[in-house]
Amino acid sequence: MSSNMYELLVHVEQIVLELISSITSFENVTLKIPRICRDWYDPINFEDNIGVFDNVKAILNCRKIMYNNRRSRHRFCLIVYLLAEIHNLHLSGGSCTIRGLYYRDTHVVRSQSYIVAAKLDVCRMLNTAPVNLGILSASKGLIAGDIKLLMSNGDILDCNVYCGAITLPTDFENVERIVTNAEMVLIVEKESVFESLLACNACNTIGLRFILLTGKGYPDCTTRRIVHRLSVECNLPAYILVDADPFGIEIMLTYRHGSQAMSFSSKSLATPMLRWLGLHPSEIDSISKRAVALTKYDNKKILDILSRSYISLGVRQELQTLQRIQFKAEIESVIDFLSPYYIPTKINRNLFL
Repeated sequence: MSSNMYELLVHVEQIVLELISSITSFENVTLKIPRICRDWYDPINFEDNIGVFDNVKAILNCRKIMYNNRRSRHRFCLIVYLLAEIHNLHLSGGSCTIRGLYYRDTHVVRSQSYIVAAKLDVCRMLNTAPVNLGILSASKGLIAGDIKLLMSNGDILDCNVYCGAITLPTDFENVERIVTNAEMVLIVEKESVFESLLACNACNTIGLRFILLTGKGYPDCTTRRIVHRLSVECNLPAYILVDADPFGIEIMLTYRHGSQAMSFSSKSLATPMLRWLGLHPSEIDSISKRAVALTKYDNKKILDILSRSYISLGVRQELQTLQRIQFKAEIESVIDFLSPYYIPTKINRNLFL
């Protein structure tokens, strides 16, 4: 058993012992879920901040989930249920899926969405990434290109053999080694753009061997994890294409810095060196013919992103451009010249942020 796994087991046992102590002392049985203060969270210097979790000043407050409160009793039971499953899985060396946990006791769980929410609470309590729990979510990411994944059970997932896209494995930590001769990684926000690039044989038109990835919108942990590993372990430059709107920009920032809701796991999921290739809001007037007006919700999201202290100057300026022009555009608006011109030109001329 690894030291990290042992520490996680000890942490789970400490939480359970505290609950037992509360019960025997006739106290309110309460679980405390840390909330991270946005001003403290710095995803760029995450490694310097790991120890701050032990400092009470790093925690804005704790959300309390009490068994005696009828409104929170179900969430309390689900968290204890998950802690028991996690403890058992780590002792046995196994894993299970959220779907499997749901069908194991549908009466207790009620909905898979409840398990997902409780799983996030458990991650916050244990200060660990979801991939370390042994409870897996189905991967939705797709990958294609010059890449071979060697699994711990001996299986080999070779995109060259399938001559197309494959779904990323659910438990990416079972990928022991990545073999590739690619020169870069290209991430696209949408599956439609991913399929279009495959259909037009983008590898030949762009002129570089590359790995193509999509998280089908907001990326799951597995998709972000492989981007991180390709950047760190394979030393490949990673580029991303997203819509020129606040939600596309937030997706780019999620790959680069990690999720706001899962800041505790950013070290293993973020790719700080990720290069934002486009579509940039400053390009909308010159290259997009299908721009549409921003909505009230879009403008609210822009203000939310601008309030984050880690936003770089270049990204901040592009957000301010969106505010000024009050228009947004999708990648599909430039799809016809995406691979033969847009992508290679921006890479060769370093026109990325």
